[in-house]
Amino acid sequence: MKLQLDPDPGTTYRGFLGVLSNDGHSFSLLRVVMVIVATLSSSVPAQEFDEKFEHWPLDLKINGKIIMASDLTELSVLEAALSSDRDQKVTLLLDDTDLASAVTPFTAFFAKHPYALTVRRLGPDDPNHVDDLLKNCDIFCLHLSQGMTDALRARLSASLDSFHAHIAAGKTIIATGGATELLSAFYRDTSNESARVLRGLNLVPDCVLETRFEDSVAGRGGLLSVLALHPRAVGIGIEKNTALVLDGRKMRVLGEGEVTFLLMANERQPLRVQKISSRPPGRRSSGAGLIDLTQWRRDAIDRTLEPFPPSEPRIPFVENGTLVIAGGGGLPRGLMARFVELAGGPEKARLVYVPCSENDVVSAQQGTVQSWKKMGVRNATFIHTKDRNRANSDEKILAPLREATGIWFGGGRQWNFADSYYGAEAHRLMKDALKRGGVVGGSSAGASIQARYLARATPIGNLRIMAPGYERGGLGFISGVAIDQHFSQRNRQKDMTGLVNRYPQLLGIGIDEGTALIVQKSIAQVVGRGQVYFYDRRQPLYPDRPDYVSLSAGSSFDLALRKAVIECSSR
Repeated sequence: MKLQLDPDPGTTYRGFLGVLSNDGHSFSLLRVVMVIVATLSSSVPAQEFDEKFEHWPLDLKINGKIIMASDLTELSVLEAALSSDRDQKVTLLLDDTDLASAVTPFTAFFAKHPYALTVRRLGPDDPNHVDDLLKNCDIFCLHLSQGMTDALRARLSASLDSFHAHIAAGKTIIATGGATELLSAFYRDTSNESARVLRGLNLVPDCVLETRFEDSVAGRGGLLSVLALHPRAVGIGIEKNTALVLDGRKMRVLGEGEVTFLLMANERQPLRVQKISSRPPGRRSSGAGLIDLTQWRRDAIDRTLEPFPPSEPRIPFVENGTLVIAGGGGLPRGLMARFVELAGGPEKARLVYVPCSENDVVSAQQGTVQSWKKMGVRNATFIHTKDRNRANSDEKILAPLREATGIWFGGGRQWNFADSYYGAEAHRLMKDALKRGGVVGGSSAGASIQARYLARATPIGNLRIMAPGYERGGLGFISGVAIDQHFSQRNRQKDMTGLVNRYPQLLGIGIDEGTALIVQKSIAQVVGRGQVYFYDRRQPLYPDRPDYVSLSAGSSFDLALRKAVIECSSR
């Protein structure tokens, strides 16, 4: 059903979806649509909290830095990854195999730099306390021969807590030779013919590291054999004379060769392969040459779960409450005031702002909270954490959500919301606020996060609309849609075309800056100065027409029926 309106300046709009003609009489067609929607609602499943906390990593990054390689003919490549702090203390710990050849390159390298170097060895007749060595240095270098003995492996594993404490303190580990594999979650012991799969220190979390790697069908066999046993792990092959740096959650390459990343294939997804080098040729993307390890870890997990998005997602329908979904670049006039009214008005509203930040700590003065207070809102606060355990159990985070009548998600990079809250108790309480009849809103990243499918969530750069590992990351206040923002201003039409071609079961929604959707039940009303674009692959495509429907302010779209119910001409 579609109604074409060409309102003149005297047309008035009263109440949500209460569109009135100039003589003040409601359009009966809209009433019919609302009756149809009410009938549909009885068969639409209520919003559920079925996202799982336990599936996803708790340790999203390391606080320090890890540099790993098999062999480096020229250690100077490490300069780009090391601090120039003159007070840095360096400890080099070696086994007693070919000691001189291992010590010489390190002593020569550190002699050129303002570091204090201490050399120790691990030998049966010259024991050293690994725990003490880790505590008393800033950079811990561990070089082991490729054929590590079980006794040596056990001795180092006994210092597991000290290794992790060293990194947690923001310090650096450099691993070369056989030490690199030991940093893995799992690795192949190739010192004998059985090629056992052993547990490592998991300093490089959920990874299988292999050095002297050659990328070929045969060369990948070793890594893939471990991934077959541990499909939730990320396989990483490091070539000769190449170093891989993990700093926080980002990985980059130093040296001459390449590093290959692998995820195990399954019955529905092929082997995932990506190579990075120190100088990626012919790439202009801001993310060239970088890997976000957390995204790869999430993708490995995602491959072991039920398919997502499902072939038949739940109907887009908000059983109770209201969604306010804004496209960024400033809010439409009066939209935040409308949000406050939907939350109960300045006197009764209990508002919670959720900033979108990569930082562990944010300012105690949040502009959105201050603006609410200037509007007369008596109860307004914010929550923020990068600790998933806190999002699951800390009452300082959970208590404001228990009573919230309105929750607003800020702008930034939407994967931060997924990292912090997805599947946690805080997430359940956010959904409960909507079930109670409250309002959930957000702009930019705060728009995309409202859908169950999370669009444009790649942690490195923001050019890709589909992000393996984060697609199952939306907070799911509404299902069956994918939401993108800054739409026309950043020319994202082709991106959404690609997404709905890949997932035709989803309704694609692109929202311009200064524009928003207000959603109740399945009816979405357009407000603001721009357009909202709806991509529906259930409709036929024509070569001479756009593959979307665009609507301007005053229009309404039924998300369940995928049809415009009121369509106003562009202004």
